[in-house]
Amino acid sequence: MSSLVTGGGEKPLLRIAMVGHVDHGKSTLIGRIRHEMSTLPGTAAVDASVAGNWAFVTDQLQEEREREMTIDTTQTFLDTPVCRLVFIDVPGHQELIQNMLSGATRADAAVLVLAGDEGVQVQTRRHALLLSMLGIKTVIVAVNKMDALDRREDAFRALERTAVEELRALGIEVSGVIPVVARDGDNVVRRSEAMPWYDGPSVMEAIGELELAVAPVDALRFPVQGVLRHDGPATVVGRVLSGSVAEGDALTVCPGGAAVTVRAIRRFPEDHAPAQTGESVGLVLDGPEPGRGDVLAPAEDLPQVTRTPAGRVFWLAEAPLALGEELALRCATQAVPVRVAAIADRLDSATLDPLPPGEALAAMQLGTVAFATERAVVVEAFDRMAGLGRFVLERKGTAVGFGIVG
Repeated sequence: MSSLVTGGGEKPLLRIAMVGHVDHGKSTLIGRIRHEMSTLPGTAAVDASVAGNWAFVTDQLQEEREREMTIDTTQTFLDTPVCRLVFIDVPGHQELIQNMLSGATRADAAVLVLAGDEGVQVQTRRHALLLSMLGIKTVIVAVNKMDALDRREDAFRALERTAVEELRALGIEVSGVIPVVARDGDNVVRRSEAMPWYDGPSVMEAIGELELAVAPVDALRFPVQGVLRHDGPATVVGRVLSGSVAEGDALTVCPGGAAVTVRAIRRFPEDHAPAQTGESVGLVLDGPEPGRGDVLAPAEDLPQVTRTPAGRVFWLAEAPLALGEELALRCATQAVPVRVAAIADRLDSATLDPLPPGEALAAMQLGTVAFATERAVVVEAFDRMAGLGRFVLERKGTAVGFGIVG
């Protein structure tokens, strides 16, 4: 992708999650970017009242401004010369991890903000771990508050080494490590003369140089959201998770295995062209009627159907996840009762250190969990099909953990 500051061409949509420990400067960095980019043609100006308090550009709630921390996930939109950018500012506080997850799930890449005066902290590691689990493998590290380190190169290099080592251990590609003073704009949009020893890109230049991997179009996966009946044949509605579906296609209903054929595609305005990835449509089928939670797929490339799913689970609730506990597992449009059959390979998300074997998973711990289900569930490896490889665990209707299928 060309430089966002000076380039030209088409304008793809790029979603960037801003993550990091509380008070390390995520909102301030977004606000400063928004301020400096406002000088570009066609970009709305920033309210002059927030000058010097750049976090207020994104921290809209009065409580956020008074406490000087992001509480809810917010989005800031920028229309640059070459790209439409969405900055997703996610909370850094431990109690708001669920808000962080809901925001980061939508991102294509991330900027991990690391305060130079504090270095790698608990939430730094935790956010990096969650980015890895969410499949976000491209990360730019912004070492903020370099003014607190007198903008020294040796201090920056030490932080750079630590950040790169920890992220690489999680399988995350570090696209760049940049010394920044977000408050003053040093190396935010343009390179700063205040740190002449640094000859790399600014944060915005690094974002403009991102080359994001584009997943190939995979086999059709159509999770059924529901069935509508009105003046004619039943219409199966849902969103195409991957691949495409055309009239005349022969498909299999998973997990049951029934064969169906697509008689018609229904959408508004009327259009009988194949439905593509991400499109929500209705399908009129010949054959047994599927129900909510079923997944339509071609017979030659079926997803995994199992009653013993397993995956890496990040536990959120204060009450631990216990061996033998019964919960609900939600994956795509499925909601299936499950029982915890085994817990292994536990990890402390604060230190990323392994934990001794145990039969429970405490809050903010990660572990490999095997389940036994009352009925078959449709899943796939997260690396191949994120939409069927990511699941949420619920206890009495409340989300208490999330996981990915290995």
